[in-house]
This record gives sequence, C-alpha cells and structure tokens, in this order.
Amino acid sequence: MGTKRLDCLGQLSRHNVMVAVFCKGCQHFAELDPAPLMMRFGWGAAPEDIPWRCSECGAGRSRILVGRHARLAIPYK
Repeated sequence: MGTKRLDCLGQLSRHNVMVAVFCKGCQHFAELDPAPLMMRFGWGAAPEDIPWRCSECGAGRSRILVGRHARLAIPYK
C-alpha cells in the first residue's frame, strides 16, 4: 500500500480531503472544502499558493499556515 501526495486542490477534492487553515494572529482554525476553491483558483492550484486572508482578524498570507502545518499549530487547551 502506497501513499498519495495530495498537493493540489483537484487531488484534495477528488479524495474528499479538507484544506486546513490556521491564523497565527488570532488562533482561528478552519477546515475548508477544496471544491469552491478549485472553481476559483483552478484544479492544479496548490493550497500554499492561494492568497489567504483570515475571516476573523483580516491577517494576510504571511500569518496564515496551510495544510499539515496548520493542524500542528493548533494550541491544546
């Protein structure tokens, strides 16, 4: 059994994997469906290349973590 490298929105959508996004500014975490993102940015767009903006505090791309890094950054309570 092998592993799959899911590095674009189309592959994430095909395998029903959500895109994890974390804001370092306000600690906001969200898991997003890649299908609407794919319609806007294209099938081959990498989640790391999307110009993210936090919906809570408005922080720009420099303060946003995407994917595995976002899941690892969630603070434990």
